[in-house]
Amino acid sequence: MSDAATIVFREAEPGDIEPMADVLSEVQAHYRVPSPPREAIIAGLKRRPACTRILLANDRTEIASFACFSGIYPGPALTPGFFLKELFVRTSWRGTGVGKALMAELARMATCENIARIDWTADADDRDLLGFYEALGGSPLPAKRFFRLKGDALAGLAKATGRAD
Repeated sequence: MSDAATIVFREAEPGDIEPMADVLSEVQAHYRVPSPPREAIIAGLKRRPACTRILLANDRTEIASFACFSGIYPGPALTPGFFLKELFVRTSWRGTGVGKALMAELARMATCENIARIDWTADADDRDLLGFYEALGGSPLPAKRFFRLKGDALAGLAKATGRAD
């Protein structure tokens, strides 16, 4: 491990799939959820939607952190935005400033691409995480609620269309 000053930022490329699989296994362990087999993680990375992007923070030897995000539209005044789905700093890199540096790079990318905002969710009971985001200048939106449609509810709603495809 180095420090955040030695980090290089770049978007993930096909050659990053193998090392990303290792990092995604660490993400699953961090959230205390079972990890799919390595082959399934690699397959998921290969078939991820084309609109998703992964920003890597690398030192010379490993991925230190990553951010998964997508473009969204419309936002306030019909402006585009980024939705940050996942920000993860590997355990050995926590406290080095790499998370803040990664968010700063994402903000730089947003401004260069004429993106007006970055939205994300955070676990409401993780005070350290909330403090991190607030220290960056992020503002919680208490008037918004996060929804998810999955499993039987997703399949049932899909069937409600009456289409067979």
